Amino acid sequence: MIIIIIYLILSFLLDIIVSLYTPASITSINYFITIYSVISLVITYHYFENYKKYYIILIIIGILFDVLFTNTFILNIFIFIIISLILKNLDYIIPNNVFTINIKSLISIYTYHIITYLLLLITHYQAYPISILLSVLTKSTIMTIIYTTISYLLIKKIYWHNFDRKIK
Repeated sequence: MIIIIIYLILSFLLDIIVSLYTPASITSINYFITIYSVISLVITYHYFENYKKYYIILIIIGILFDVLFTNTFILNIFIFIIISLILKNLDYIIPNNVFTINIKSLISIYTYHIITYLLLLITHYQAYPISILLSVLTKSTIMTIIYTTISYLLIKKIYWHNFDRKIK
């Protein structure tokens, strides 16, 4: 479990570092920006046999994400739980390999951005045009695929080589 926790923390720290040092605004979006914490939640989902621990970790990351990035209280916890429910359903349909984990990551990232967009639109709080949402989705695809592929292969090699079991 320590490998998974370290990976989740590193992904969260990567979110912080990228947000600090990569110039990005709603009108100028970089191709190498994605939400690394969401990808790490996707990668680690199937390593848990006891999903109670997964949801505890998910809620902690959601709270930290809310406090540090969006300055909201329950928004990201809510979105992360929705993403985990989507992952749960996708796990019944799609097996885990490099290709399918990239699909799951893209679905998760797209879900995050679309839910956020819809909530901003409904509340009239800093709503932006749908063209910007589409730009965010297309430009985050490249880094999502790169980070997901590297993470999946690395975690799979480290975790299964050393432990060969699920987290209970």
